[in-house]
Amino acid sequence: MATEVFHMDANGVRISAQRAVFAEHAYAPRNISGVERVEDKGIRWPGQSTLILGFAIIVAGFIMQHTITVMVGAVAVMSGSLNLARKRPRYGIRITTQRGPVYVLASRDQRYVEVVADALLRAVSAAHRSREASREERADGGEERSTEPAPTLESQAPPRRRGGRPTPRRRRR
Repeated sequence: MATEVFHMDANGVRISAQRAVFAEHAYAPRNISGVERVEDKGIRWPGQSTLILGFAIIVAGFIMQHTITVMVGAVAVMSGSLNLARKRPRYGIRITTQRGPVYVLASRDQRYVEVVADALLRAVSAAHRSREASREERADGGEERSTEPAPTLESQAPPRRRGGRPTPRRRRR
């Protein structure tokens, strides 16, 4: 059976109904419960305050007729305006899994993020449709029930070392 690929690009993003790969991280679309587009505008108040302070220093320099003060104010104005010019918004995608929300993509290109988010939404809906179809087949009697007893659940506690201390767990990044 051929797998339909909803999106694939040179940035390491590949989205199909079975897997959604973002660089080195892979997620199963059937385990994704939500997809959101997010926007980060950045902190603008440092640039704005430097700009206002620079204009105030320039005015004070003209009043005092002090050339160095005017030059310091001009540097502050340039610094504030450069800071504000660099504060372009960043767009991203946040998915919700069983482990919680995860940010999987960030870019300054809003159109690219929209295309990837739409492809991810299509993959998630296709995965959920196939899951529902398989549930309906099983409910219609596609499988025969066995008379064997249900297996008992094993303890999900981590294995223990000598001395009764649990083994250390690796942290996910």
